Amino acid sequence: MKNLLKRFAAPVLLCSVATSAFADNSYTGAPRTFLFNPAQDVCFKDTSQYKKEGPYTIGFSNAGLGDSWRVVALHSMMKAAAENKDKIAKLMITDAGHDDSKQVADIQDLVSRGVDLLIVSANTAQALDPAVTRVMEQGIPVVMVDRRIESDNFVTFVTASDAISGRLFAQWIVEKLGGKGNVVMLGGQAGSSPSEIRMKTAMQVFNQYPDIKIIDTVYGDWSPVKSKQVMQSEIQKFGDQIDAVWSAHGLMTPGSIEAFVEAGWADGTIPPHTTADVNGPMQLALQHKVPLLEVGYPPAMAGEAIKSALAVLNGAQVPCITEINSQIAVTEGDNTASIDTKLGIKDMVVLDGPADLLVTGGMGPDYDPTTFSIDYPQ
Repeated sequence: MKNLLKRFAAPVLLCSVATSAFADNSYTGAPRTFLFNPAQDVCFKDTSQYKKEGPYTIGFSNAGLGDSWRVVALHSMMKAAAENKDKIAKLMITDAGHDDSKQVADIQDLVSRGVDLLIVSANTAQALDPAVTRVMEQGIPVVMVDRRIESDNFVTFVTASDAISGRLFAQWIVEKLGGKGNVVMLGGQAGSSPSEIRMKTAMQVFNQYPDIKIIDTVYGDWSPVKSKQVMQSEIQKFGDQIDAVWSAHGLMTPGSIEAFVEAGWADGTIPPHTTADVNGPMQLALQHKVPLLEVGYPPAMAGEAIKSALAVLNGAQVPCITEINSQIAVTEGDNTASIDTKLGIKDMVVLDGPADLLVTGGMGPDYDPTTFSIDYPQ
């Protein structure tokens, strides 16, 4: 078991991606968040003011490459740029190393180098808001991807629905517990929009059930190692009072499950967990009979950000929020009244694959991040 966590926590460039494990059961239609939106009026942006002749210089200010998800996302963006060489003269990429001050400086540098459009994945929503707002005020369009800023001072935000993930995770836990029990919330990085939005919307669900108690909220910083440490402390503090673990993403879930295993929880007794994208939690859930809900947050959204950028520079109307589809899967026998899916964890998992493999990567069957190389415009 320790070896599994070690493989998961290895340097991010050792990650892998599977794309065909659940192709037969996956949803490939139009984004359901748009189709099922009950509002008659959905926000769209008129981008005619940004229309210009190409080829374009696009900048990407990346929050960092601190985990395997972000590596695959970056490769997805490079691939999309390579596929549009006739439209993109240069894609300039910076890496802030998850440092707010560095990312502000990166944005200023990219603007000074004459970008036609800026793509930003914000390290934290509040700290990056002024820098992104200044770019928009200069007449340079900004496309947010994965992580947004607090205000709406951008053209479009390309994401999967953090709100839906948060609510689905919470509703599933409520129903698995029969509306009564103690939950530990395991967030990602404090201040990052995916974690904060998922936690906020989860509480919208939990607050409707007075017998559901959030006994603690902790942060795993998108790391299985950090998450294992914080959950070891939670287990020491609360023991078998923990009835479920709401985890914001699969990058943290394996650390939590391993903490329970090493604390002596027998197979079939570990509390229900939530996850996204990553192979390791699925392997552990099947091995130790842990009820598990997966709601995907595909890194392919970074490639979609390139498509949105080109649409903006072509003056096309774009949605204020561009959401890509998420796959939903559960362990066998763990469907509930509200979360009832044909896709099983057993359909998504790659049993003999590495723990840090991203089963929602979308990079093709031959993709290997350790050898990935592509001739994108730079």
